[in-house]
Amino acid sequence: MRILALVCALLLGGVIGLNVQGPVMRVALDWTGPKPGNGSRAVRAPSREQVGPMTAGDVVALGRLQPAGGIVSVALPQGAGDARIDRILVAEGDMVAKGDVFAVLDSLALYQSALTSAESTLEIRRATLAQARVQVVATEAELRAQIRGAEATLAKAERELERMTSLLDRGATTQAILENAERSSNTARADLERLQASLTRYQPGPDGQPVDIAVALANLSAAEAAVAQAKSDLDRAKVLAPQDGTIIKVAARAGERSPSGGLLQMGDTARMEAELEVFQTMVPQVRVGQRVSLVSPVLGTLPLTGTVSRIGTLVGRQNVTADDPAANTDARVLLVTVALEEASSKRAARYINLEVVARIAIAADMAAGATGP
Repeated sequence: MRILALVCALLLGGVIGLNVQGPVMRVALDWTGPKPGNGSRAVRAPSREQVGPMTAGDVVALGRLQPAGGIVSVALPQGAGDARIDRILVAEGDMVAKGDVFAVLDSLALYQSALTSAESTLEIRRATLAQARVQVVATEAELRAQIRGAEATLAKAERELERMTSLLDRGATTQAILENAERSSNTARADLERLQASLTRYQPGPDGQPVDIAVALANLSAAEAAVAQAKSDLDRAKVLAPQDGTIIKVAARAGERSPSGGLLQMGDTARMEAELEVFQTMVPQVRVGQRVSLVSPVLGTLPLTGTVSRIGTLVGRQNVTADDPAANTDARVLLVTVALEEASSKRAARYINLEVVARIAIAADMAAGATGP
């Protein structure tokens, strides 16, 4: 009987507990005051304390800090193939100028060897051209001297032929002697023509240069092009800075291949900006030049300040959201860019991609417009 009474009491207590637990827990939660985002499953929203004093009509949005122009992922040069990193010459936080060498690949030795070979060939072609110029001058002078000698020989042979012809007419010589004089004249004329033909090789052609020099110049141009190509190929073994900026992240080490996302990331941290995601229904209130304040627990109590510099035109999904699975990731937003003031930009340079809560002073802008002319 006692056991039956005990069982009934336990059942009655369980029923009462089920009916009372919900309201009691709600009272406890209201009394302790948990905030969204502190372990609860509610969508995280910025509080009034986060964004500071607000005026009716101001627009609040989530965003992130980034360098002006965004973050640049620097990949390997075109044609680098499967080269590995030999040396990395920069570290995170280094400031670089456009054209500075970030890293050297293990293919550098191969390209340097090709460049050395091309430069050696170029020197040979230059020497060949100089040699051709000297040879042309010397050979031309020699040919002209031989031509003058051949002209004198031909003139002498022709005079002798005329004399033999006259003697034969008078019967003072034989036909055989006349034929020998004709052969001598013909031989002298052939020698002269051969020498004159040889001289044309050393005369200026259509391009104003003798043939031998033109060929040497063409070979020199080809060698110069090969050196230029070798120097260009040499750049395939170096990773160069595409712009001025600061190294944000180095994604590989010596001996590794560059990851698909790029060897490193850089940006112009001297000019920082914020990229805000403003709900599409609020964008019509936003104007270029409106004042913006940005806050984050990381930044302390002093907010960052800036002005709206650009308003996007492409509507997309919200990306800056809470980690909460219940967050509204289907919200439609436009990107609004905020240019930070100089002092705020210096502070923000340490916190790239930091999530911030922004307040765009819409009401102040509308009031100024209402009181204007």
